[in-house]
Amino acid sequence: MSAGNLYRYFRSKGAIVAGLTERDRAEMASDLSVIGAGDDFIAAFRELGRKHFEDEPRERAVLCLEIWAEATRNHEVAATAREFEHDLITRLTDLIAAAQANGSVSTQSEARDIAVLIATLADGLFVRRALLPDFDAEREVRHVLTILGALLKGYICLSQGGCGAEASP
Repeated sequence: MSAGNLYRYFRSKGAIVAGLTERDRAEMASDLSVIGAGDDFIAAFRELGRKHFEDEPRERAVLCLEIWAEATRNHEVAATAREFEHDLITRLTDLIAAAQANGSVSTQSEARDIAVLIATLADGLFVRRALLPDFDAEREVRHVLTILGALLKGYICLSQGGCGAEASP
């Protein structure tokens, strides 16, 4: 489709980005909705890692990186990116808090802190996937999941005050 024809459907670049982001938000909500509070979070995140960093084309990660770059220059795109991030963190926080409440995830760290760390690590994987032609998704996702597993079990603590006895491996 030509650029001129594209603008028949979208009023601006920001509207195009908003449409792409809304598609990604719906997909993210669907991905996270299948994870239950009592589920094995590492297995669920492993599946998400496979989907987003192995199965999907590299161009999807490149597009994410381009949207993030545009968000540094365009207030409309920045607002859309912030809304997406807020939605992601809220959904992850709620999942983790429910898992902490039923005892399947350690309470050593705040649920929101864990959610932000997960988002931060995922963002890093997206950037590496977009920039590195030899990105080894299986290896890098495995390393991230090892860290998340230790965090979810309470072996790593994000609290400023330190961890309690549960944090000792």
